[in-house]
Amino acid sequence: MSFLMKHIAAAVATTAITSMSFSAVAADIKDRNVKFSYAVSQTNPVGMAVNKYIDIVNQKTDGKIKVTGFADAQLGNEIQSMSSAQGGIIELSVISTAGAASNVKELGVFDLPFLFQTVEEADAVVDGPVGQILLDKFSDKNLVGLCYWDYGFRQVTNSKHPIEKLEDFSGLKLRTLQNRIYIDTFKALGANPLPLPYPETYTALESKAIDGQESAYLVTKSSGYQEIQNYLTETKHVYLPAVIIASKRFWDRLSKDEQTIMLDACNEAKVYHRQVSREMEKDVVQELIGAGLKFNTISPEEQARLVQATASVTDKYKAELGADLVDQTMAAINKIRNP
Repeated sequence: MSFLMKHIAAAVATTAITSMSFSAVAADIKDRNVKFSYAVSQTNPVGMAVNKYIDIVNQKTDGKIKVTGFADAQLGNEIQSMSSAQGGIIELSVISTAGAASNVKELGVFDLPFLFQTVEEADAVVDGPVGQILLDKFSDKNLVGLCYWDYGFRQVTNSKHPIEKLEDFSGLKLRTLQNRIYIDTFKALGANPLPLPYPETYTALESKAIDGQESAYLVTKSSGYQEIQNYLTETKHVYLPAVIIASKRFWDRLSKDEQTIMLDACNEAKVYHRQVSREMEKDVVQELIGAGLKFNTISPEEQARLVQATASVTDKYKAELGADLVDQTMAAINKIRNP
């Protein structure tokens, strides 16, 4: 038999085995309807990743598992949808690690102020041992942690004045996540933090009940905050991952093959999400400026003052989160920062 014929025969055999494997997997897939809740709009990279996830699962299950996305907190804000997943009312949800820390407190390590300087540092942590350790902790909460996406670095908008130095935070009423570390961070900066659920933020800004908010550039844009805010400052005070969680009640009803498909789809969508979100990040500041926001960055000297002002927050929470966990996180960061 010639080399070419051997190659063709091997390819045919591989195709046959692959087909047999798919048939075996398909035999373990049942018709299911899955609700996937997330807080932001479909135009946000997280919403786009949810749609990608839906497509992947549809393809891998030949349409048997039908996943439906519910954007804009239709099924409740992060805390509500996480509770619904615990109760088995919904099957999947995207929860920021800051929100999920109400169940898995150790996720608060991502909330420590000015922890990350680059997305590469954050990727190294969530993709490494620390990230997996934290995902595993959901099993005690009637939840299953599948993988991480992210919302990127958070920045500050407000309607009062530019933020160029530490003193410019003084007295600003800023919406923060419903998270103790965020609240303490902005108190340390001199602001007046007001924790609000995400869906209530736009109305609070529009009515001037609050002066500003902190979110990632792409969330700022997809939320329409540029329509009702005047100033945008690049603070990069925290990098916010998001964890994709499944209801344990739902997960335990799945076959092993179904679980593999759902988990693999999460990680495939993660790759897509990073590509899309980081490409969109390149243009979003100019788009926000074009929409009327006055943009500024903070000098390295003033940024150092912000870091120093919030150092006590990290010290306060290190013992609560676990000194070993914080040290392991910093070690992963330093491998990227100082190769």
